[in-house]
Amino acid sequence: MTNHVPISLGHIAPLYANVEGLNGKLALVCEGGGQRGIFTAGVLDVFMEARFDPFDILIGTSAGAQNLSAFVCDARGYACKIIGEYTTRTEFFRPLHFARGGDLVDLDWFFEVLTRGLPLDIDTGRKRLNGRELLFCSTRTGDYQPHYFHPAESDWMLGLKASSAIPLFYRAGVEWQGERYVDGSVADAIPVREAYRRGARTIVVIRTVPQHSRFSPHWARKLEGWIGRERMGDLMQIVEAHERCFNDFHDFMRSPPEDTRVIEIFPHQSLHSRVLGSSRTQLDQDYELGRRSGLYFLQTLGPALEVLAAQ
Repeated sequence: MTNHVPISLGHIAPLYANVEGLNGKLALVCEGGGQRGIFTAGVLDVFMEARFDPFDILIGTSAGAQNLSAFVCDARGYACKIIGEYTTRTEFFRPLHFARGGDLVDLDWFFEVLTRGLPLDIDTGRKRLNGRELLFCSTRTGDYQPHYFHPAESDWMLGLKASSAIPLFYRAGVEWQGERYVDGSVADAIPVREAYRRGARTIVVIRTVPQHSRFSPHWARKLEGWIGRERMGDLMQIVEAHERCFNDFHDFMRSPPEDTRVIEIFPHQSLHSRVLGSSRTQLDQDYELGRRSGLYFLQTLGPALEVLAAQ
């Protein structure tokens, strides 16, 4: 049996049906990607409809954390709604304001909406966790190392906001216990290694880009050459931390530990939506693709994972 199982619509190699010899915890890891998280929302809505939740550990970054929050709270359709209806509003996405020196996104407005106007049933989420680990990955700006907020140890919505605070686009970040935190994609965009460190030996990863996509820092290095590192400020540190975490993820995926199996769910081609500035039509298309991918996953690998979880 191979240690790495890539799965997209119409493709699974090889069929992951034999769970003999596997042990350890089962984890679900969700990548960020801004509005591209609508693909993940489609996958997880299908999981909720099927009551498929065999996971011991759930770790999400940025939009992935928001999706997992809805999943744990059993809020089908919630992530699709907040991405499709609220991240497309002018109150949230403000390119003209950004051109004048302000923030590109109003994360304060967004989380005020989530907290007061469209609250999650967090009490249900805590009950459904029942001792399982739910982690929202963020980045500590003091050293650009990852930090994993646990709802049992900090405010649920504060952890979500810290995980989603995109550097440069929302400059304030989030303050907590004397430290400042920004988007987890800087330090640990796809936290498979953290899932492994916490005991997971079967890890399901939901991506928002095609399987072999890589991060390229060439634009930042070219800009650094033009204007100098000093004028770049924190940007190069952010870019370098992001590059390190992507390289680390790909190293882990290329050669997982012998006792570990990683299943990667990903779109078979680039999504129509972008990180920001997507149309409702683009988002609707990618949500439907996520739903189809989730159904395909459940039909092919779902039963094997439920057997594993029951062992």
